[in-house]
Amino acid sequence: MAETPPKIKVGAFEVAFLADGFWRNDGGCMFGVVPRDLWQHNHPPDKHNRIRLNLTCPLIVKGGDAILVDTGIGNRLSSVERQIFDHGDGWLPEHLRALGMEAGDVTHLIVSHLHFDHCGGIVRRRDSGALEAAFPRARIFVQKGELEIAGLPRNERLRAAYRHGAEVLAPVRSMLEAIDGDTDIIAGVRAVVTGGHTRDHQAAIVSDGGACFMHLADIVPTRSHIRGPWNQAYDLDVLRTMEQKAHYLGLAAEQRWWLSFAHDDTVFAAMVRNDRGRIVLGDTIPVSERLFQ
Repeated sequence: MAETPPKIKVGAFEVAFLADGFWRNDGGCMFGVVPRDLWQHNHPPDKHNRIRLNLTCPLIVKGGDAILVDTGIGNRLSSVERQIFDHGDGWLPEHLRALGMEAGDVTHLIVSHLHFDHCGGIVRRRDSGALEAAFPRARIFVQKGELEIAGLPRNERLRAAYRHGAEVLAPVRSMLEAIDGDTDIIAGVRAVVTGGHTRDHQAAIVSDGGACFMHLADIVPTRSHIRGPWNQAYDLDVLRTMEQKAHYLGLAAEQRWWLSFAHDDTVFAAMVRNDRGRIVLGDTIPVSERLFQ
């Protein structure tokens, strides 16, 4: 049994920091134009220039509602892809069980975007090889524009980014709910369009009684990306990413929000503060290695 994931309270909501496990990806892709000499200190690369990353999937719970934000990679990768990304079967089922829950208890799923490391866990591969819905009772919320682009990529870059989309979405087609713009999922939980990383990338915000939590997904994927110019090579509109990052980090510092990082391997979430015009980490919730043992 996995260690119990850490939690925070946001008003009447409880947010648990589940993860689909560690994986590895190219450090240059994760930090774009930032020189390796700068990012390697906090994110040491292996001999293949890959850095270790996490797959954070916050679970927002209130009453009978259990809202999962993103699903990680899951267990559907081929053997070659598993070697490339150093990821196995995924830890979401174990982390749910550690909370005393099962996949069928998840009622809503907010998918930030349809890149494989955020949507792959929507499905699970059976021993027979067949794919089925990983969360059979969940309503799955994806931006309409994201679904359209994933279904019909217009160029080679988009085709590469969404190459897993058809396989992942086919088993859950009847469960998908295409939303168009900022949308209330339930009272107090809202999906907001940020753009930047993808044209229709969305984040999740929980607010209640003055308390607030936000999962910015791939707008701020690691603690190092709180720096304005530190962005991913994958971002389709890096200026939009920087604008959205500055906006929400500013609000978080001013109003003491909790923020979680989609891919940081040492910090699940943090409060940030403004230190003479520079956003820096405040209180943090660390990633425990025991969660994956």
